[in-house]
Amino acid sequence: MAIGILFLITFVVVLNYPVAFFPDSQGYIDMHIIRTPGYPLFLQLIQTIFGDYYETATVIVQILFGCFSVYYFIDKLRSNKILNEFFSVCFAFTLLLPFLAGLKIANNILTESISYSLYLIIVAKFISFFINKQVKELYYSLPILAFLLITRYQFVYLIPIALGLIYWISYQQKSFKKHIVIITLFITLPLITSLIDRTYHKVVHGHFVSTPWTGMNMITAPFFVSDAEDEALFEDPIEKAFFHNTHDDLLNELMNINNVDLTVFPTPTQFYIGRFADITMGPIYRNGDAVLDASLTKHEKFIELDNMTSNMVKPLIWDNFSKWKRIYIQNAIHGFGGIKNVMLYVLIALSSLFFLWKRDQIEYKIVGLSSLLLIANVLIVAIGMHAVIRFTFYNDWVIFLTIFVLLNSLNKKLYES
Repeated sequence: MAIGILFLITFVVVLNYPVAFFPDSQGYIDMHIIRTPGYPLFLQLIQTIFGDYYETATVIVQILFGCFSVYYFIDKLRSNKILNEFFSVCFAFTLLLPFLAGLKIANNILTESISYSLYLIIVAKFISFFINKQVKELYYSLPILAFLLITRYQFVYLIPIALGLIYWISYQQKSFKKHIVIITLFITLPLITSLIDRTYHKVVHGHFVSTPWTGMNMITAPFFVSDAEDEALFEDPIEKAFFHNTHDDLLNELMNINNVDLTVFPTPTQFYIGRFADITMGPIYRNGDAVLDASLTKHEKFIELDNMTSNMVKPLIWDNFSKWKRIYIQNAIHGFGGIKNVMLYVLIALSSLFFLWKRDQIEYKIVGLSSLLLIANVLIVAIGMHAVIRFTFYNDWVIFLTIFVLLNSLNKKLYES
């Protein structure tokens, strides 16, 4: 009853917020080639059904789906006696916060509006499998995870997490053969989602390619830490010209680590995080577009730019590995919310896994799994993006769940005694 009231309040509050559009939003609405297919297809379906009212309909569908995902997660926890009624309500409120305040994700025309809900459902299924050892939970999670990956590929880390859970259960049951099918499906899932991605772009844009934007994201940090001498790393004249022009512009615009404007940001890493989009869409995109064959179509230019930047990432990282590593680590620390949070989450993960190894207890499973999910998300986001809240909020509930699980366990022991 109390959770239902929370959902009703959330629904009313969300409907009173305006629909929010961002620089990325139009790309999803127009099904741009540099946008992964999941969210554009979702928006296209809403537009087809509701026509001119699609904006309001999108918000309604997103908040209803969000409430369902929160209910599903809570129901899994309650059915496994992880949380009692009181802590379930507390945790439901925690899960609903991204809709009510801060990002207000249900009102945004951005991927997180549905990826958060998809993520909660998958995590709930992982938890259920970890506790009950019912492999059907993982089978049911596969199509949801596939859709999540073609919406936001950052969640690829869920695949090794799932394989780790399967290994743990198989080790306990002394049988790996009965899990061979699900293991194979998870290992091949990136190939399957890549095929879906490529097929979508072939149908919509006429090119059988993966979404051509990974290279642009991955090369931003290497360009930020690069030196002028790195031009010698490239033999291809187009790549050489692209690097030379881009590096010069980054220096002139005070956006390279060797000549960075620290009047607003206290450190080079904070500058990188704060100006990530300006670096990527400024000198990098501008010069990349300029060196490519002018006869190419807009879609073909994005494809060629992605290929070129992807090829240049590795040599730039290796030649500037020390500086790149420093930016990566500090970017990740920012994503965790500071070094104290890093130490806290690592301590929670290691201690829960240690106690789980000693004693197969549900509480340790929940705390250990959720903390690993948080850590994995930040570490993978920090590789190719700026670790800002838009990409890291998905696990902000972990510390609250840890507290509620431990308090619920303590409450049960006091009640039983």
